Amino acid sequence: MEDPQELLQAVLDFAQRAEGVHAVVQTGSRARGSRVDSLSDLDIELVGPGTAALAGEDAWLEQIGPVLVALHLPNEEPDEPGWPTCLAVFAGGRKVDFTLAGPERLERLAREGLDDLYGRGYTVHLDKTGLARGLAPSEPQAPRWEPPDEEDFEDNQREFWFEATQVPVYAARGDLWPAALRLAELRDLLLTMLEWHAKVRSGGAADTWHNGHHLAEWLAEPYRSRLPELFAGYEAADTVRALRALTEVYAEAAAEVGSALGLPVLGLHQRVLRHLDEVMATPLG
Repeated sequence: MEDPQELLQAVLDFAQRAEGVHAVVQTGSRARGSRVDSLSDLDIELVGPGTAALAGEDAWLEQIGPVLVALHLPNEEPDEPGWPTCLAVFAGGRKVDFTLAGPERLERLAREGLDDLYGRGYTVHLDKTGLARGLAPSEPQAPRWEPPDEEDFEDNQREFWFEATQVPVYAARGDLWPAALRLAELRDLLLTMLEWHAKVRSGGAADTWHNGHHLAEWLAEPYRSRLPELFAGYEAADTVRALRALTEVYAEAAAEVGSALGLPVLGLHQRVLRHLDEVMATPLG
């Protein structure tokens, strides 16, 4: 795997030569100097008026080093980051996540304050034109938490219980691949509920990161010990077992979050379990 400092220097050498790149900013664990291990990747923002020309192209990556595979994402949808990204795994296996941003990226942060990503810590490695001069100092801290409102809380519940009704339909048919995909969607919705649970339990202090990172550190018992139950093998009976476990954990967490925040909890757990039993007992034909 590439030496991270040598790879970073190769990125900086490229950026120094590239007229359209005016600044290089590093975020992520290596910028914070915490939670870094031998496998940690690099998170790099190339900022300048010419970075749009790099989007979707592979040739510039080869100027940094030999590449194993690269993924280009336009990120043009409303719920996406807004700047193109390039996720590149170099030949030795080290990954670099590149954000390709225009100058307004840093201009906005200087004007409006750091966003959640920069708020976790950043390092400016190159600034040819003073673009980064107005940024607030890097003082790593977890993002400020905004509790869910009634609509968000209800939407999460409705989607969870809806998806839960569909898993037994696929399991009863022996259609296990889509059943597994539905279980994954349920775990994703449960993760959001568990993040809310950790926040309300800690008065907003718990750092829940994203995508389940460091889950064992912030998730309370008994939920933490039940995590292995939420995954199923490729068979109908185990799919149903995992579904039951997911609904139990979700119902408990939702009740505690709803009580803490004064939000209504949908009483669907037992009804969904009855539906599950009925579906699994229904002969196909």
